[in-house]
Amino acid sequence: MKISLDWISDYVDLSDLDPTTIADKLTLSTAEVEDLITVERSVEGVLVGEIVELEPIAAEGKTLHRAVVDCGTQRFVTVCGAPNVRVGMKSAFAPAGVTLAGETTITQTEMAGHTSEGVLCSAAELGMSRWHEGILELPSDLENGAPLSRWIPPTDTLIELDNKSLTHRPDLWGHYGFARELAAIFGRPLRPLPQVDLSRFDNLPAYPLKVEDPENCPCYACLDIKLDAAVPSPLIVQRRLHALGQRTFNLMVDLTNYVMLEIGQPTHAFDGDLVHEIRVAPMGRRGTFVTLDGQEREMLPEDLLIWNENEPVALAGVMGGLHSEVTEKTKRVLLESANFKAARIRKTSVRLDLRTDSAQRFEKAKPQVIVKWAVARILACIEEAGRPYEVLSRFTVAGDLDDAYRPLTMPWRDVARMAGQDLPEDEVLAILRSLEFEAKRNGDVLEVGIPPFRSRKDISIPADIIEEILRIYGYGRLTPRLPESPIAPLPENRPLDVQHAVRGVLAGAHRFVEVHNYAWTDDKWLAQLGFEPQQALELKNPAAQPYRRLRTTLVPNLLALVRPNRVHRDAFRLFEIGDVYRADGDGCIETTHLGGVSFQ
Repeated sequence: MKISLDWISDYVDLSDLDPTTIADKLTLSTAEVEDLITVERSVEGVLVGEIVELEPIAAEGKTLHRAVVDCGTQRFVTVCGAPNVRVGMKSAFAPAGVTLAGETTITQTEMAGHTSEGVLCSAAELGMSRWHEGILELPSDLENGAPLSRWIPPTDTLIELDNKSLTHRPDLWGHYGFARELAAIFGRPLRPLPQVDLSRFDNLPAYPLKVEDPENCPCYACLDIKLDAAVPSPLIVQRRLHALGQRTFNLMVDLTNYVMLEIGQPTHAFDGDLVHEIRVAPMGRRGTFVTLDGQEREMLPEDLLIWNENEPVALAGVMGGLHSEVTEKTKRVLLESANFKAARIRKTSVRLDLRTDSAQRFEKAKPQVIVKWAVARILACIEEAGRPYEVLSRFTVAGDLDDAYRPLTMPWRDVARMAGQDLPEDEVLAILRSLEFEAKRNGDVLEVGIPPFRSRKDISIPADIIEEILRIYGYGRLTPRLPESPIAPLPENRPLDVQHAVRGVLAGAHRFVEVHNYAWTDDKWLAQLGFEPQQALELKNPAAQPYRRLRTTLVPNLLALVRPNRVHRDAFRLFEIGDVYRADGDGCIETTHLGGVSFQ
């Protein structure tokens, strides 16, 4: 996983710290940093240009256009082969003399018999990402001729983190979670996440919504919105998505990806004119479903889907459907934000080999409260982009948002006991509050409120609270101290002494090799031997059906080793000291036996 320091700067000021210091502190306190990556963009001298004329050019084997680009004080002529070029579109234009990614300097050239005075740029040519399939589309309200560097800085630093160290922290699968961590680590204020107050839509009608499988979908929410969904997203959104390897499409699709990377909550935008009533239910039978990538997927009865009445429109938590996606014609959007059972999403995702960003996040058992945050944040982003919109429904929820703080109390003395030393009271409380816990000391008791965005699997017992305190306090500040323990001679263990003596005699004097077999027997092997054990204990959950009984003697398992070993040795001797088991009424008798086999 990668996080952008440019993005983090929206919420916590770390401008006086170098990236190496940030990475080192993050590794010691939160998650292992694997690499620091510098993103270098080639935007110097690149201008905002509007395509005002477009003429197709006859070129063998290529589709080319002669384009006239208005850059404010000057118009340029260029030859462009991008499939998405069109009149009225605004894009990034690099005149002759500008150096783009890969140290490519633009010169005036002749192409297909036409003069080309510069280049309409893709994201790859600007060094923003690897995407080169089309030219970068800019918002229409940008001034022609304005320098692109006004909105896209030349550099960014990405911190690459080890995903395995984040599996227990679903709140850290987004930038705001890491901003909170860094604010606590460096003692900086955390700026609030901009959100729209959804209660202002409470007087609107609810959207038709029904969840038929609450076990696999404990919370589903949606909002019906009227807006022009296919316009380009703001450049701050585009530059950050590209920096993290995401392709950009249009306002609504980009914002769902942006908010997922910001707070870790996947959302999905349906074309609102193609969806009229939402139903969350399993497939119920074997069938097929066409996902956004155009692939027809084999569905099992237990796979969870989102339905438009009786027509499936999305594979829950994994990927949307092809026939309800947002297109250039979309003027109404149904915005989905939901919480799905981690195991259900992982089973479907792994079976279909469809490892999407959405599925990876739902697999971490995300807290349900973020369902509401995501919708409120997307509306705030639409407002920040200056796009008009109209909400047509209330924020409709089926299930529980689980948005209350969870109380936990512990004796105050346990803080020092578990830490191994006394910690300052004011610092302990300040650390918890910086992580957005509620915390106060009430006499000899520490009272904590666990924030709803922290997973129940991560924070549930007093030891979890101590871990939160110590990782921010700094393990390096704890005084190393050896544990105190009384020194006394070990009591004599006669049975163990006998076993050691037997091992010494058999291995040292008689060239036996000790082996350790499983405690169960193989029914197939016992049948070959013609041996039926008596008073054998049966396992309730065997590793495999033939291994259902515990051994009553060591001999069958020792004999089973003869065949594989005779391939490598003409003669050998094996012995085993191990326990055997016999049923005794409702209990069992466990005794230690010695067994051996000699082959020559």
